[in-house]
Amino acid sequence: MSLSRYPGVGLAGPFCRGHEIVCQFGYRHLICKPVDKPHDPLLNTPNMTFWVSATFGEQFLVNRHSWKNSPELLNQVYCYLHNDTYAAVQQAEAAMICTLAMSFEQRTLLVIPLDSQ
Repeated sequence: MSLSRYPGVGLAGPFCRGHEIVCQFGYRHLICKPVDKPHDPLLNTPNMTFWVSATFGEQFLVNRHSWKNSPELLNQVYCYLHNDTYAAVQQAEAAMICTLAMSFEQRTLLVIPLDSQ
């Protein structure tokens, strides 16, 4: 995965400001909390389809690109959501996907497209 041009994206621990994910079609998205959203006037608006139902978020995470994403990406996003380095240790992947999809629906995490589609 390429490095992000936004500071703090992709880091671990308290300095993390979000993570980049590549969808099944090869488009990059930024997953971040509303307070960590970059102050870039050219940044796209958050994808509102995930606010409708957690099912859309689950499909997005399950069908992520298989080799352009890090294998630990879900663990990193889950730990970022909970502000804990070891939150994902005891969680199964399906449970993490369900929790992350609910956070998309509740708008505690935003999914912002970085590439023009």
